[in-house]
Amino acid sequence: MQHMPRHLLSFLVASSIGSQAAAATFTIAHFGTPPDAQVAIQHAADIWGSILVSDVPIKVSVSWTALGTAALGVTFPNGRKDFLNAPESATWYATALANSIAGEELNPGEDDINVYLNSGTNWYLGLDGNTPAGQYDLVSIALHELGHGLGFVGLAKKVGNEGSLGLLLASDFAPLITTFPWPDQDTLPGIFDRFLTNTVSGELISLQNPGTILGTALTSNQVYFNGAYAMAANGGSSVRIYAPSVFALGSSCVHLNEATYPPGNPNELMTPFSSAGDASHWPGPIGLAIMRDIGWTLSPGVGVEEMSIDREITVFPNPVSCELTLRMDPRDPVQTISITDISGRVVLSVSGQHRLDVTALDAGTYVVMSLGARPVRFVKQ
Repeated sequence: MQHMPRHLLSFLVASSIGSQAAAATFTIAHFGTPPDAQVAIQHAADIWGSILVSDVPIKVSVSWTALGTAALGVTFPNGRKDFLNAPESATWYATALANSIAGEELNPGEDDINVYLNSGTNWYLGLDGNTPAGQYDLVSIALHELGHGLGFVGLAKKVGNEGSLGLLLASDFAPLITTFPWPDQDTLPGIFDRFLTNTVSGELISLQNPGTILGTALTSNQVYFNGAYAMAANGGSSVRIYAPSVFALGSSCVHLNEATYPPGNPNELMTPFSSAGDASHWPGPIGLAIMRDIGWTLSPGVGVEEMSIDREITVFPNPVSCELTLRMDPRDPVQTISITDISGRVVLSVSGQHRLDVTALDAGTYVVMSLGARPVRFVKQ
């Protein structure tokens, strides 16, 4: 079975601009896309529209063009930082997400997402997912590409031994261009990047940027997404991210790990490769949870929005050497907590204690978890 990269991906960001929303709607402009392919792409957009909530229409341009054998598609999301109601400052958000959070259009006159689809691919254009052998399911690929355009994406890059966040250049993706201005990303992370952790060096955003330690982390095969909803959807464990030993721009650190979520797994949609004859028409529980973690509001009934993760745990000191003090939410009568390493392995589990001796733990990053509470990270020195 032949595997093809779904896409080469970049997160593009433009200038900074400082109730109950409706279901998301998409306005799609096509350039060279055959009519029957337009139907399949709209079907993928309608799936995302049934999942996400936004008062602001999402503007997409789709170009049907030859991409050689490099990829099935290429996606460039527009973006904003430090906008009205931004949950994290100095952080890039896809404009579709930023607009939803702000409740207004922050990028008038600009597309939110540019998608290039490979006209040379043997596409299956049906909507039923019954993809014949030797063909690639267009609905699945369009759903995947739109997922990145909606914010399932980071700003990682590696040149030589040096890794970086927020240093992507237009020249990295030539000859493809965007319909919106390419900005100076100011070495700032995307919101997706803020949840990424390496098992050895800890949170990626805490590392020197650019730097060689970050470069090693990006190609460690040990990068995990530690959002509260994603971990809950993954049985309480961190979610493994694709971070191969050779950095692949547009694939590394912006997908779920292929080997962990292979074809047939319910979370396969947001992995980096697609197989001929395969189809996936839903983001899966982890994909949905990641969208929730990065800031999207999900439609009622999708399954993640109803999760009760609203209690707080405070830990101090952080970093810690010997004794970690916990301040638990008074609504938690049991006060049972677990400490996991960043790969999700439980290293300590206690009940009714507020001071924990962590002297025996190895140096590194750990996660404190309690049922119904938001996981909180701490560093053991």
